[in-house]
Amino acid sequence: MVLPDTQYSAESFPQAFNSQGKWIKENTVARNIKYAIHEGDIVDDSDQPHQWTNATSAMGQLNGTAPYILGVGNHDMDAMPKGQNSAVVRDAVAFNRNFPRSGFSNLPSFGGTYPAGQNDNSFHMFSAGGTNWLILALKYAHTDDEIAWGNKVISEHPDRQVMIVTHAYQNGTTKDSVGQKLWARMVSRHPNVAMVFSGHYVNQGVIVEKGVNGNTVHQIQADYQNPTTLGPNSYLRILEFNPTAKTVSVQTYSPYLNKNLTDGKNQFTLQNVSFPRARR
Repeated sequence: MVLPDTQYSAESFPQAFNSQGKWIKENTVARNIKYAIHEGDIVDDSDQPHQWTNATSAMGQLNGTAPYILGVGNHDMDAMPKGQNSAVVRDAVAFNRNFPRSGFSNLPSFGGTYPAGQNDNSFHMFSAGGTNWLILALKYAHTDDEIAWGNKVISEHPDRQVMIVTHAYQNGTTKDSVGQKLWARMVSRHPNVAMVFSGHYVNQGVIVEKGVNGNTVHQIQADYQNPTTLGPNSYLRILEFNPTAKTVSVQTYSPYLNKNLTDGKNQFTLQNVSFPRARR
């Protein structure tokens, strides 16, 4: 499961956000849901407690059912203090207060975080379909230190097929400057990176490229946010993995509306996905 930006749901349409959490919880067993991935911008205003309450209520429905990992978006980061240079790295104090490391560290799939006591960047591991997976979540506009940490995590787990989630990376089928940097310095460099998930831009698109080691990397972007209308904010992505066919089918569904988006940008199948067998 992949949840794009929920910022306006947390702000104004909590029923849409709750319906997503409820649907994932109720379908975890029947649909064999292994993980939920949030692409960031969980809330719209990080200094508004009610938005965090709506977010923790919606995502909290997954506790004890489907494990999940969170990418930190720009709206999840603390507001820039007045007079502060925009080049200064922003903190995520409010995010960590509401989604602390301690809320995830007891998961069997939990791997670690950076910085060590915070949940800004994290990685989780699980096995499914005969493949060992690692999901790496990187904070919005990651620093050099965060990229170095992510590279270290991936390098130390060569037996894991890697998914990366970061809030801003591509706009449809074009990488932004952050995505270009991350592709050059991390994504393309590792033979076991298979997927990148991102949101941020109100758009949808897929980029398929080969890394320097010849591995195919599927980079998938989606965001449906709308500040004035509930409907678009209620969509999530369902990814069904088929190791035998080496495919991943992608559907876009709104539990609140009980409606699918079936155009080519929102319903498609990834081909030739690598599913390396787990070592015994």
